[in-house]
Amino acid sequence: MRPASCLKFLFLMAACWLALSACGASVPGTRMPPPIPTVPVTRKTHADPVGQMLSTAPSRPSAGCGQQPKNLIGATSTVKINVNGKERVYLLHIPADYDPNKPTSLVLSIHGYTDSAGGMESGTGMSYHADEYNYIVVYPQSTNVRSQGKLITSWNDLTCNASPGPAGPICSTDHTQYALPSDCGPEVLKDTCNWCSCNDDLGYINKVLDEVESDLCVDLNREYATGMSNGGMFTNRLGCDLADRFAAIAPVSGTLAKGFNCAPASTEQISILYIHGRQDDYVDVTGKESTDGYFYTPATDVMALWASPPSQNCSNEVTPYPTIADGISGFSCTQNDNCANGSEVVSCWWDAGNDWPTFGNDMIWDFFLKNPKNIQP
Repeated sequence: MRPASCLKFLFLMAACWLALSACGASVPGTRMPPPIPTVPVTRKTHADPVGQMLSTAPSRPSAGCGQQPKNLIGATSTVKINVNGKERVYLLHIPADYDPNKPTSLVLSIHGYTDSAGGMESGTGMSYHADEYNYIVVYPQSTNVRSQGKLITSWNDLTCNASPGPAGPICSTDHTQYALPSDCGPEVLKDTCNWCSCNDDLGYINKVLDEVESDLCVDLNREYATGMSNGGMFTNRLGCDLADRFAAIAPVSGTLAKGFNCAPASTEQISILYIHGRQDDYVDVTGKESTDGYFYTPATDVMALWASPPSQNCSNEVTPYPTIADGISGFSCTQNDNCANGSEVVSCWWDAGNDWPTFGNDMIWDFFLKNPKNIQP
C-alpha cells in the first residue's frame, strides 16, 4: 500500500495482478502475486466461533496507545533502525482504519530466501488484507550478501549456518553450495553445507517489535508471525525463542534443518499453523533429501514436539481441523486435540510446491484471530 500519489500505479498493478491470477500464475518463494483460488472461499464472520473466542481474551495495550503515529496511516512506510551498530530497515503498514486509542493486532510477514520485504508485501497482498480487517503489518528485511552480481538475502534461524548439527551434516556431499557472508567467521565458512546469514536476526526482531509497540497502539496479546520458505524457517525460530511475545505463528513451506527441531516451553501459550506443499522439493518436510541436497526436520516431528508435554501438552489424538480452505481440492488440516494451555497445534497440507497459498491471508488471519494470548493487562 503506497501513498495517494501512487494510486494510478496501484491501479495498473492491480490489473496486472488480476491478469496473472486468471492464468493461474504461481512462482516459488512468493516472487509474484498469488493466483486467485479456483474454489470459492467463504470467510468466517464475527458471528462464527472464531469471533466469539476472540471476544473472551482481553486486549493488552502497548506503550504507544494514545499517541499519533510517526508514520502515515493507510500506507506502507520504510523505517530505519539501528541494531548492534548496523543500520537495518523494515516496512510498516498501518491500516486505513487504525485508531491510536484502540489496541490493534500486529502481524510480522517474513520474506523468503533472495526475496525482500517489498516482495513479501506485493506477493502476498497482505497490506490490502490488513486494510480490510484492520491489523498492522510489519515486513522485516533481512541482510544480504553480493554473489555473482546478485544480492542474496537470508535469515539466520540458528540452524542453516550451524552444520554439522546434532544429526550430522545438514546436506549431502553433492549439495548446492550457496554464498555466505564473510562476517560469518571461519568456522561457519569452512562447512559448505552452511548457507544463511549469521546476523543477530532475533535481536533485530525484538528491537523492531519494541519500536513499533512504543509508537503504535498494539495489542500485546495479539502479536503474530508468518513467513515464507526461509522466512518460514525463521518464523519457527521465533515461535521457539520468542514465545513470550507471539500468540501464534504460521510458517509456510519452512522448517528447520535436520537435527535442530525445537518447540517453546510449556510455560508459554503459543499456537502454530504449519502449512506445507506436497510437491515442495525445495524444502522437503517429509524427511527426504531436497533437490539442492539439503535435509530438513520432517513436519510430523515438528508437530509431535510442539504437542508433547514439555511444550503445549496436547493429547495424542489427531483429528481433522476445519478452516476456510475446506473444499479446495487436495487441501486438509489436522490438529492435536486438547492442548493443556488452550493453544492449537495444527498441520496443513495442500497440492503445491514452495508457494504461498492462494487462500493464505484469509486462513492464517482466521487462525490468528482464534488464538490470542490470554494475559491480563
